Amino acid sequence: MPKPVKKAPKKPSAKKRPSSDPNRRAKQLLDEHMAKFEASEKPWDWQPTSELPGHLSIPAQSFQEQLSAHMAELGRKGGKVSGAKRMEMPEGKRKAIAKKAAAARWKKTENGR
Repeated sequence: MPKPVKKAPKKPSAKKRPSSDPNRRAKQLLDEHMAKFEASEKPWDWQPTSELPGHLSIPAQSFQEQLSAHMAELGRKGGKVSGAKRMEMPEGKRKAIAKKAAAARWKKTENGR
């Protein structure tokens, strides 16, 4: 009867190797940071006390809400700047740019969509 084969001991799970793609690496770093952040105490999440009359508690926004608000603000800022720049252009050039953009939006793709 053959000897029973012992299984090799499992290696301790190592951390994921950092990605060579800079966008994926940035996402990995953000995920690691947010995991640490979510696990830590939140000093700003306080409740009103009698020692601080008239102060209201400030609800902590989630990361997604903060990011969404920040990106909306950036979009507004960019829209105001680019809108003003477009108004400085001659009307014919603006129309040509708009027609090119509309054609790109409605262009048929290879899969027919």
